[in-house]
Amino acid sequence: MKIPVVLSVVHVAIDAAGVMAVDVDGVPRESQGRTRGDLRSVIDEITSELGAPVRVEVREADGSTYVDVATPTESSGTAAEEPTPALSTPALAGAGFQPGEEVALAYVVVRQHADAEGNASLNLPPALLAATRGGLVLFGMTSRTVAPFEAPA
Repeated sequence: MKIPVVLSVVHVAIDAAGVMAVDVDGVPRESQGRTRGDLRSVIDEITSELGAPVRVEVREADGSTYVDVATPTESSGTAAEEPTPALSTPALAGAGFQPGEEVALAYVVVRQHADAEGNASLNLPPALLAATRGGLVLFGMTSRTVAPFEAPA
């Protein structure tokens, strides 16, 4: 899945009767007659069409708001559609690894100081957690400690 630098924003306004008005980046989307119960299918349609994650902002009639990141559902055809990258000189390289050792590149999403007992707890949007659960690690910048990210299943 390709993740854009800037996510499209899906605005959902739900009136007192539960009927939704939806727009994507300010462009109204046909949602006539769709209700709160249709939200998941509408978001799935949008992420499938865009082929990328979106930021979803839901505003209820009572003024409460909810924000999340939704990712497109994985399909068996997705891998076949993505072009294979051309083989070239790698942009990043390193040496000194054990033969056959798996080497990972980590991307810092957020930083936080550990508490007095040395524990850290980071809150991420549920959609991001679901999409990255197996690949995240917590890395102590001073101690160089690497700990697998433990998120509730």
